[in-house]
Parts: sequence; structure tokens; C-alpha cells
Amino acid sequence: MLRRMARGDWIVFYSPKTDYPDGPALQAFTAIGQVADDEVYQADLDPEFQPWRRKIEFLPCAETPIRPLLDELDFIEDKARWGYRFRFGVFKIDEHDFNVIRSAMAG
Repeated sequence: MLRRMARGDWIVFYSPKTDYPDGPALQAFTAIGQVADDEVYQADLDPEFQPWRRKIEFLPCAETPIRPLLDELDFIEDKARWGYRFRFGVFKIDEHDFNVIRSAMAG
């Protein structure tokens, strides 16, 4: 999915927990930014962990709980099982949903 992103695309980060994998529940949007490069690169964090990354220019924002936004977000089709959509990692949302999240995070 990182290779499909283009310079200028927006990305919103959702954090289900405060720490991976065992932190307390957070269930909030925690970062928002714009892709600022043209290629993926591999970070050299240690010999056993070298994740692929993109350069992102992050905007200042407020951590924003998802629950108050559920009724406004079209990408969440089943409001009773809203967390299911996030189980598959990166996915595309439409402009309406992005604007709902961005507006809430700017507040």
C-alpha cells in the first residue's frame, strides 16, 4: 500500500491502543499528514526490524476519539462493529470522511 501512495496524498493514523501490542485501549485518530516523497524507503532500526516507510509532513492536531464520529463516517458500514474495518491495516477513505476526521482533529 505504501507504494500506491503518491506525493500529496493524505494519511490519517488510527491508534486502537496506547502501545502495541498490549497497551490500554485508545481508539483515537492520533496523527494526520501528507506524503512528501516519491518512493518508499526501508528504515534501519535494528537488524531484525527494518520497516518500509514514506516521508510524511505531519500537521499539528489533537488526538481525536473515534466514537463521537462514527455516525458521520461512511467507511464504517456497520456501526455496531466499527472496529472491524481497521483490522486490515491501510485502506482508502473518501474525501467526505477525510474532511470529517481532519476537522475534528483540528479542533
